[in-house]
Amino acid sequence: MFPKSLQWRLVSFFCLIIFCLIIPIGLYLNGRIESKYYDSFIGRIERGFADWSISAANGFPSAEELKIALQNSESVFQLNLENRSYTIYDTNSGEIYFTNDNEFYNNSRELALNSLLGSDNFIRALAGKEDNKRILESSGGSSFFDYAKPVGDSIIYFRYYREDWAAITKHFNNIIYTSLILGIIIALAAGYFLSGTITSPLVKLMQKAQSIAKGDFDKELEVKSGDEIGKLTEAFNYMAKNLKDNLTEISSEKSKMETILNYMTDGIIAFNLKGEVIHVNPASSKILGIEGLVNFKDYRARFGFEYSLEDVLYLQSNQTAETNITVDRKTVKVYFAVFTDEIKKPEGIIAVLQDITEQQRLEDMRKEFVANVSHELRTPLTSIKSYSETLLDGALEDRETAEHFLEVINSEADRMTRLVKDLLQLSRLDNQQMQWDFKKVSVVELVKSAVERLELEAGARNQKLECFVMGEIPEIEADYGRIEQVAFNIIGNAIKYTLDGGKVTVYVGRIYNDVYFKVSDSGIGIPESDLQRIFERFYRVDKARSREMGGTGLGLSIAREIVEAHCGRIDISSKIGVGTEVTVRLPVNQTGLTK
Repeated sequence: MFPKSLQWRLVSFFCLIIFCLIIPIGLYLNGRIESKYYDSFIGRIERGFADWSISAANGFPSAEELKIALQNSESVFQLNLENRSYTIYDTNSGEIYFTNDNEFYNNSRELALNSLLGSDNFIRALAGKEDNKRILESSGGSSFFDYAKPVGDSIIYFRYYREDWAAITKHFNNIIYTSLILGIIIALAAGYFLSGTITSPLVKLMQKAQSIAKGDFDKELEVKSGDEIGKLTEAFNYMAKNLKDNLTEISSEKSKMETILNYMTDGIIAFNLKGEVIHVNPASSKILGIEGLVNFKDYRARFGFEYSLEDVLYLQSNQTAETNITVDRKTVKVYFAVFTDEIKKPEGIIAVLQDITEQQRLEDMRKEFVANVSHELRTPLTSIKSYSETLLDGALEDRETAEHFLEVINSEADRMTRLVKDLLQLSRLDNQQMQWDFKKVSVVELVKSAVERLELEAGARNQKLECFVMGEIPEIEADYGRIEQVAFNIIGNAIKYTLDGGKVTVYVGRIYNDVYFKVSDSGIGIPESDLQRIFERFYRVDKARSREMGGTGLGLSIAREIVEAHCGRIDISSKIGVGTEVTVRLPVNQTGLTK
């Protein structure tokens, strides 16, 4: 099994190269040494036979003659050298006639013949063939090359034992093995050093990659060379920088998106294709008043969504579906849409929740307002039309009746004029088209002015109207006429809804940074259930009584709009049979409008 480290793989590769170079070279050289000795052995024998003039025409020599001839030619055949032998085999008798080979000489006849017959070249010569093959034979624990030649009725068999060149081969192999070991050691050292120059930058790249995976983009790798590794390091640094910039941008956008989603007043719920919730913003939990639902089916079962997940997924990417649900007395509009990937493949759906309770309330108020205006206008118009038709039908001839009818028509016309005037004033306030005249104003002065204008009305009803100033009151920045209108309306209402002989008291004072005036009466009072709606347009506690007294039902609405435009506030408290108390507070340091 190879080492897992790239550096050690390279070192192992270097060692393998050394091994693959030295071993084949050693084997090749060993083969060349053997070939050299074999060629020398065969060459001597063949030259020796070439010097002999042996032919069938001259008659082949006998075994004895061959023995003598070989003994005389030992130097020619180099048979006098150690580790070389020759044997004469008589084919007629099938016996070894002569041998100087110790293996044949020292062994029994049978063993000697068996050893001789074990040679391929001898067998070929016995068959009359003279071609010898290079075969490294072995017998009796020794290795040798051999050569056999048929001569008449004899076969001359030569052996060249390997011991003659084995020492050289062994010495050479020792050199090869030593070179191999030294080469491997050098390869280990050099390979480790050289591979380190390659793997060290790669290790640093790996460590940097691991740091990047953990979110650390700050440390830049040092480029130490201009080669491929150096260029790779430069490219990696460039990639890390771009990756950091891209991730920073993505993180920033994600943070922005999360902030937007978290602070949206609309609820956002995202579902994947399986209907599992993948995102819910806080507004959703607030609107629905519930947390912990994990899939679309739970939401649909809990809140009665009109559409199923499949219905929404069937929508096109530019289409939406919407439905209204009711949650704890709140009206919520739900918009459904499909969100897709870059190739327009659906990835899930998104539900947008809008709390339209206030919108619904305003719409209901608008409808009620239109109905009230229509009703308020219809009543005087009906009276005017009825009396005018009666006059046209002949009532003009009766002067007294005609004058009465005309007075009624005039009164209803005045009532319509007041109503239209109040409506126009409310419209200007709503549309910020009111003309204001801000200046230093004495609240004491304007309240006393309103009290003086209403003293006759209070006196006519035998009511006690008083005004008290509580200490030193600073001037404020305000529109004198509008604030006087507020005071006149509130004090006037107190007089209207206080029984004859009752009491209306006005206080002017200061609380911290506010100047206030408070109107307290001993009137009939307002039911607690009506107090929260008292400032609504056309709202009357006692509609018939209010209409008889000439009210339009818009006075308190106008008063509140004016006071709030001055950054002030108006409060009311009341108790049936005891009376009502209205307090208007205006800031001392306010220098303009809030709208």
